[in-house]
Amino acid sequence: MTMIQIGLMVALIILASAVHRYVDRRGKASVPGDAEQRLMARMDELERRLTDIQDVMITIDEKLSRSGQGG
Repeated sequence: MTMIQIGLMVALIILASAVHRYVDRRGKASVPGDAEQRLMARMDELERRLTDIQDVMITIDEKLSRSGQGG
């Protein structure tokens, strides 16, 4: 996995987070209560998963950086 791929993954995570915040702000006034709760639960789960992926990507990047410096 190259640094470009890692950078693209991080950019994708940031983009997904921005979309989540946009939907969160825009959807509050226009989505009915029950549907809003289901949507927000799904978005929260998605955000948790993206955070986990971001943590893994950071760990991989750090390991690659260390192996590149040591070798």
